[in-house]
Amino acid sequence: MTEEHPLGAVCGHDDIAHLPPKERAKMRRLRDWLAARSWKPSQAMAVLCGYDPEVGRNTGGADMSFLPGADDFYGVPFGARKPDDLRQLNAGLEEQHGYIGGLRLTTMPPKEAIAKTVAAGVPIPWLKVARDDPECRKYLPRQALDAPAGAPRVPLIAREVASLGGKAKRDKDPKRAEFFPIVRRLVAKGKRPQEIIGYLIDEFGDGEDQKRPSEATVYRWIKEIKDGSEMNRDVEG
Repeated sequence: MTEEHPLGAVCGHDDIAHLPPKERAKMRRLRDWLAARSWKPSQAMAVLCGYDPEVGRNTGGADMSFLPGADDFYGVPFGARKPDDLRQLNAGLEEQHGYIGGLRLTTMPPKEAIAKTVAAGVPIPWLKVARDDPECRKYLPRQALDAPAGAPRVPLIAREVASLGGKAKRDKDPKRAEFFPIVRRLVAKGKRPQEIIGYLIDEFGDGEDQKRPSEATVYRWIKEIKDGSEMNRDVEG
């Protein structure tokens, strides 16, 4: 991929010439996407997950074109190729995709998509970088300028799976505390993933204000239940 982004937005004088070439290219891509007239849902998904929509997730972690801050957010170095790094990246991306997918974003201006994401409390990998860059900052909604940038919680979730200490932290998540027992009970009754998701939609709704977990989260929980020791616990009837 060339350093210049296909959108070709003009950023004025080269005020980022001091950055290393890869970092400079990432910043230009972020500026271009923030300056776009609108984002399609697939573009919003990619940008808000921290990678360039024109490269995409399907290329694999090592070849994805991260936007600024995504490597720190996911806890994985840019261009990583070690299996453990790639597993952590994929776990983090799956979680972030679930959060963004749950927002049900339609085609809309970037400011509106960012505002909805911030209002929902979903972290954005590049938000701190964008605030600190005058060119990016002018495209951010007021909510993004005022809200705390937040810690990179996605890598934490990926690490938590491996330890009891992490599990204790993870179980403090109010959504997990409410819905994980329901999912565990339905899995114990032999319900398939789509039946479980259908039950949650019927019981807790499917609108923009939904309180239920995203489909990606439900699938992750089901895998966790089947792979781990959760099925050995006593299950409420």
